[in-house]
Amino acid sequence: MFMNLQSLRRLPLCGRRAALALGLAAMAALLAGCGEVGTDPTKAQVRLVNASAYDELDLRVNDAVVQGGVAHGESVGYAALDPGNRRLQVTQSGSATPLLSLDMNLARNRHNSLLAWGRVGALNHQWLDDEQASLDNNRHTLRVFNAAPDAGALDVYLTDTADGLPTAVPVVAGTAVGALSTAQAVDARTWRLRVTAAGSKTDLRLDLPALTLSARDVATLVLTPTRGGTLVGALLVVQRAGVERHGNTQARVRVVAGVAQGGAVSATVGGQVLMGSVGSPAVGLYQLVAAGTQPVALSVNGAALSSPEVVLEAGADHTLLVRGVPAAPLASWLLDDNRLALDSNAARVRLVHGLADFAGSVSMTVDFVPAADGVAPGTGSGYAEFAATTTARVTVNGLGLPAPLFDAVEQRLDAAGVYSVFIVGPQAAPVGILRKDR
Repeated sequence: MFMNLQSLRRLPLCGRRAALALGLAAMAALLAGCGEVGTDPTKAQVRLVNASAYDELDLRVNDAVVQGGVAHGESVGYAALDPGNRRLQVTQSGSATPLLSLDMNLARNRHNSLLAWGRVGALNHQWLDDEQASLDNNRHTLRVFNAAPDAGALDVYLTDTADGLPTAVPVVAGTAVGALSTAQAVDARTWRLRVTAAGSKTDLRLDLPALTLSARDVATLVLTPTRGGTLVGALLVVQRAGVERHGNTQARVRVVAGVAQGGAVSATVGGQVLMGSVGSPAVGLYQLVAAGTQPVALSVNGAALSSPEVVLEAGADHTLLVRGVPAAPLASWLLDDNRLALDSNAARVRLVHGLADFAGSVSMTVDFVPAADGVAPGTGSGYAEFAATTTARVTVNGLGLPAPLFDAVEQRLDAAGVYSVFIVGPQAAPVGILRKDR
């Protein structure tokens, strides 16, 4: 059998290795009808890819575990399954209760990936055909799948390291949650990957300095959720090969100035100025800061406030609350949860206690329905969900106080909105701030 170099290059990697080791004639016999050495051509090849908020998942076929303990972003091989109609189930590791259940007609000698994605309690799936044709020469075939249910539609950019985004064109634009883009041919090389909110070049959700796309590979870039709900991570799922996990290396941080008597707050985190001598009350915007252990520098009215280092969780949203009186200010950190409500018609609301001189707990109602209770100074409540409205009455009470600390009517709570109610300043003249966090 005669095989030229171009034909040889079209073979999968294992085929090229076989050619070198066994010679072309032996290779032809070995690879007849199969994708790689050792693959049974009479079987269907299926693997589970965990792009979800679950730590570990199992793949079951006809109630038997065929792939167990698949961690988020973990690379696993394909399971060889009998072709034909099969019941595929995805369960949390160690549980037999299906989170996903689907009937599939599996074809012999074909590779597929079952991509599991979504929040805990709301698992979804995407079936990936891993038999897509690759391109010749120095090109890479790339698809994008948005598996970040709280991030919204996203734009994906591949640029040189030093290139700015103002003149860049997204390789994939407006990818909706749960949508798989069409395949794009891009140069095989190392790119800088950036992901932004759809239609925005300033709302940065992911910035990876180096993503290597290999020649003639076919891959799916899966955008994955993070703790805060807004930033994203990524998995590069290469068909009939591995899975590369690329976590977000940044966090979002904001500062809330809630010092009594209009105290001016300055804050620097990780060497980045987040607030510069801003009078209270004020709620700053989220800014990107490198995740990990970072130094903190604070001052109130120009006087330094002793501040320990903070550990910023990658992909999370953090609030630095500065409160108290100017002579004795206090600072505390809150971990924000800006994920959307499971009900798309609902808003999520929490209460943050930032009063300067009230040591008791505070509570909140929305339209007289309890939303938060027992919130201690310097802390925030959990989030409560309420139907969207333009006429909400938001009331904050202090334990043992005869009158509300804050009582506002005709307040707007948008569907898919996330809100924080900050109560700051002195007890005698409290200020309530209803802030839309997203």
